Amino acid sequence: MTAVAAASMLVCSCTSMGDLDSVSSDQLGAVSRTVPATVTSARYIKASSSSEANTWGTAAGAVLGAGSGQLLGGGSGRAASTLGFGLVGALAGRAAASQFKTHAQELTVRINGTKEYYTVTQPVYKQYGVISVGTKGMLQIGSKNSRFIPN
Repeated sequence: MTAVAAASMLVCSCTSMGDLDSVSSDQLGAVSRTVPATVTSARYIKASSSSEANTWGTAAGAVLGAGSGQLLGGGSGRAASTLGFGLVGALAGRAAASQFKTHAQELTVRINGTKEYYTVTQPVYKQYGVISVGTKGMLQIGSKNSRFIPN
């Protein structure tokens, strides 16, 4: 049970809100076009966990489960205990990771002074919280990723 709780804490320690102060390495050096825009539609959504989070959850659960199994078994039972607890831990870790949801929004924005509309799905950034209709800001349009930053 300790292994399941530890795996759950490890998986759920990931942030569920976006952070503008950090970027992934594939965004370094990326060029984007930034234009003033206004939010015309906003919808709150939950994005499911990534396959990477599921993999880490499974691995963490397996390690913690196997470690717990090592402590409980003795003699030839130790191998069976380690294997059994490792398997249960892996399943529990994967289940915990699959429950992890990222708070996100689907925003439709209109480029100011035009009839151009864009829809962008992005995390709810902790710096700004949930963005509402009528919010003015800047739309950063990138080749891979785009995002709306409120003023």
